[in-house]
Amino acid sequence: MTATVGIPPAVTEETAAFWEAAAEGRLLVERCAGCGAESFPPYGMCRACRSRAVEHVEITGRGHVYSFTVNYQRWMPGLEVPYALVLVEWADHPGVRVFGRLRGCPPEDAAVGMTVEVGFEPGPGGYAVPSFVAVADVGDGIGGTGDGGE
Repeated sequence: MTATVGIPPAVTEETAAFWEAAAEGRLLVERCAGCGAESFPPYGMCRACRSRAVEHVEITGRGHVYSFTVNYQRWMPGLEVPYALVLVEWADHPGVRVFGRLRGCPPEDAAVGMTVEVGFEPGPGGYAVPSFVAVADVGDGIGGTGDGGE
């Protein structure tokens, strides 16, 4: 797979661990050592209590689409359309939502509540960027609607 078009991320002291883990196919979020709140993207400070005692926690397992959009506009030369972008959340990581491209199903099949797994794809500047792969739910076909609050 070739690198996607776009602008490479600005890697900072706070985000370096995330990008290093992404290169290994692992998704990291921050957890506050003081209050236990988890958050994404990396900030270097707890968004709940403002402590700087944050650690990195790997997200594994399946998540669910919280929200999505299907883009039909070609915003940059070489960008293939249409594509779906999803905001994913995990029951085991309350408050954490991660944004990325949806793969494994047609963009038109994106749905709130559909089950996805974490994946990565080549991004601008050679960085691995989070993406999500649709998982077939029993009885619902690819994705389904789960209990996404609809």
